[in-house]
This record gives sequence, structure tokens and C-alpha cells, in this order.
Amino acid sequence: MQDKKYSAWAETRAKGRNRYIIFNGVLLYGVPMFIFSVFIINRPIEEGYSILNMAQSLGIWLFAGLVIGINTWFNNERQFRKLVKSGEDES
Repeated sequence: MQDKKYSAWAETRAKGRNRYIIFNGVLLYGVPMFIFSVFIINRPIEEGYSILNMAQSLGIWLFAGLVIGINTWFNNERQFRKLVKSGEDES
């Protein structure tokens, strides 16, 4: 993690894990993927895509966004702690 990323992650982590996961995972990944998959790939109007299918797709993509958010949080946190620890060892 470079200095810019280090300071950016320090600010992000100060805002909280749950906020990061919901915003970056669910809202910035899950919702766009739902929109893309339902309205571009499946074309609901042309093929008779039902509300039930849309609800299932929404649930799947929101869950996928949650998983992505959790995964990226812990990966970034691991890198951050590793960098902090290596900085302490040098002192």
C-alpha cells in the first residue's frame, strides 16, 4: 500500500466497516450489476421476465455485493495492518 492509499484507507476505515461494506459492496457493486443483468442481459420486457425473477436477481446481486464488500474490506485491512506493522518494526 502506497502513502496515498495508506492515508485514504486510514480515512475510510475511520468511517467504519459496515458503511464501507454497504456503500462500496452493495451500492457500488451489487446494484449496478443487478441493473446490468436484469435490464441489459435479460431484457425483461421482450422475454416476459417476471417480477419474481427480478426479485431473485436483486437478492443474488445484493448478496454478491455484500460478499465483495466484506472481501475487499478485509483485504485492505490486512494490507494496512501489514504496512503499519512494518513501519513499527523500522522505528
